[in-house]
Amino acid sequence: MSHLTRRVWAIIVGVSLALVLAVGSATLLWIGQSPICLAVATSITGPSSSAGLESFSAAKLYIDEVNRTGGVHGHPVELTVFDDASTADQARANVEPIAQSACIAVLGHYLSTASLAAGPGYKAARIPALTGTSFVDELTKDNPYYFRAQTTSSVQGRSIAEYLRHVLQTPAVHIVHSRDSFGRSFLDGFATGYEGQAYDIWSFDPDPGTRSASAQAVADALVRQPDQGVIVIGTGADNIPAVLTAIRRRGLTGPVVAAGGAGSEEFLQNFAHEPEETEQPGFFSHNLYASAPVIFDSAGAPAQAFAISYLNATGRHPGWIAAGANGAARLMIEAMRRARIQARSDSRDTDRERIRAELAKINRPETAVSGLNGLLYFDSHRDMPRPVRVGFFRLGRFVTAPQQLVLVEHPEAMDLKRHVQDEHVVSVGPRHYWRQRVVYSGIDIIRLNRIDVRQGTFNIDFFLWMRYAGEDEAPTRVEFPALLDRAAFDPTRPLESGKEDGLTYRLYRIAGDFKAGYDLRDYPFDVQQLDLRFRNTAEGRERIAYVVDTFGLRLAGDNGSSVSDASPYSGLQLWRYLQTRYFVTSLPSMSTLGKASAFGSVVRTEYAGFSASVVLQRDFAIFMLKTLLPLFLLAIVVFTTLFFPETLFRERTTIPVTAMLTSAVLLVSVNNQLGDVGYTVAIEILFYAFFGLCLMAMLTAFGHERLRSFGKVRLAHVLDRSTQVLYAGTALAIFGLFYWRYGMQ
Repeated sequence: MSHLTRRVWAIIVGVSLALVLAVGSATLLWIGQSPICLAVATSITGPSSSAGLESFSAAKLYIDEVNRTGGVHGHPVELTVFDDASTADQARANVEPIAQSACIAVLGHYLSTASLAAGPGYKAARIPALTGTSFVDELTKDNPYYFRAQTTSSVQGRSIAEYLRHVLQTPAVHIVHSRDSFGRSFLDGFATGYEGQAYDIWSFDPDPGTRSASAQAVADALVRQPDQGVIVIGTGADNIPAVLTAIRRRGLTGPVVAAGGAGSEEFLQNFAHEPEETEQPGFFSHNLYASAPVIFDSAGAPAQAFAISYLNATGRHPGWIAAGANGAARLMIEAMRRARIQARSDSRDTDRERIRAELAKINRPETAVSGLNGLLYFDSHRDMPRPVRVGFFRLGRFVTAPQQLVLVEHPEAMDLKRHVQDEHVVSVGPRHYWRQRVVYSGIDIIRLNRIDVRQGTFNIDFFLWMRYAGEDEAPTRVEFPALLDRAAFDPTRPLESGKEDGLTYRLYRIAGDFKAGYDLRDYPFDVQQLDLRFRNTAEGRERIAYVVDTFGLRLAGDNGSSVSDASPYSGLQLWRYLQTRYFVTSLPSMSTLGKASAFGSVVRTEYAGFSASVVLQRDFAIFMLKTLLPLFLLAIVVFTTLFFPETLFRERTTIPVTAMLTSAVLLVSVNNQLGDVGYTVAIEILFYAFFGLCLMAMLTAFGHERLRSFGKVRLAHVLDRSTQVLYAGTALAIFGLFYWRYGMQ
């Protein structure tokens, strides 16, 4: 073997060893980091298993995402499940195994009764616990190791009372509460919000052995009341079904407002096998309202993205339980990162204390963690006492009620007296609330006429409708920022107007060109999203909020997406319709608007909006036939030159040059279809790879001729064979990479 050959092989071996060592080191670095054990204590079995599994699935979904992006400072996070079986006794019994385990913190529990039972044990073991679903006030009192990424039962009671007083304005109210910590704190909060108003109080025994009979006795008493009015159920999630069952079976069909445990579609699983529900769907949920920290039809883009991920992972739609569990997981992971834990067997107790200390520091906006619906941070009691949303059930769905009360966060920065006089704001003692109107909105595509990638536009024809409380036109005064011809939409000229289901109804038809921001990095294998977005810049989001009209759109789920009829897109030969996504948006502004009263405060104004996104995938088979087939044939022609004899040396160099020039013309033709693009698209990578293969063939021809002129014929043949293998291997590798990236979608 000649010196040159040995040198070539030495370089190849050296590069190969370097690659192996680099990959091996990265793998060992990840594998070598000890895992972080995080306990998940929730109701996997028992009556509340459906909700418990929802909270576990949401937490796991976020932890999996964390692990995919490197874990916590390189440490993967492992979840260890401790099933409390939906009982306080089992939750209490699980404390010792959790304390003795390697877990450095606890996520849970779902039920307030389970959290209350386990809380003293966590405090004694000095292990931090964080719940995103337990409401009872007593949980975090005198327990520095328990944190709550959620509102409290007393705030729920107060919020429901204020809603009844200022929105529903019902003269007769009967409150039914449990004789336990949850019921008492709920009643205290309700009394604060309903001060000066008359209401009846009924209580029942929450003990599982006597709960049904006690709830039945309350229902018997309620049916004898002269005015049944509104019944308020103030108790934990595990008790609400028994009370509601007794009320409905007693023939009380009037409005019922329940605490947060009923505020999700999962709650209806408690009645799925009841004979009344089988014979008459909606028997128990008719006229049922509930408070909820989050309702997804009125949540923003981050919450909608989470809902889609949750649905894809579990096949079920998330509710406030999943949102609360996600928030708790976010806070816990961030506390771990800030604590710089060691995750060793001898550092367990120290790691636990560090996490508790870091959780306690997340107590103001500056140290907050971004959540699905805003910033997450604790108050001085390690709670997040925020006003709740009120929703109602319809056709088995839980949706936002038409009117809401939204807390005024900076009353000093506004003319409060004027807003109260105009009935825009409700004042309840030291608290002030905006009267927010919820606008049920929908966009239905009639026809997508044209997509112009080069100009960055598309032409579309669609219906827009709104349903809302009130007689004025303020909710309809919206604008489409991407609409090129503003005259195509006039909010003062609806196609139809009137009343629908007690709400004001407006229907519009809009047709025109819209500006689009096409992402062509994956061209021609790209998926494009055409956004139809409107916003109301005349009224803040605290006064008008747009929600997805799930009933009007006949959506498949509250994740805000729908796979509907593809006929509006049949005229697009190069595109395939995938789905239409609906979600609410907002336009934030930190401007003081020049108001002196706002100079010294952190003012954040949000303008509500709504978006429908049509998702399309390019039909790249036609493109490949017209563009990539010639490129493929050119690649074969260049490959054959590697087998030419020495007598065709000139052809071995001129054919690759000609192929490069021909493919360059093809590339220019492709780029002319895209317009001004400031980045490399996928198809260009193929052309650049082909240019490299052509250059390889040319250099091989020169190298072969050079070696042959020095009399090294054998080495010249080795060079040819090596290039043939390298050429074919490179081409196959590129094909495999593109097939893996795009062909398997």
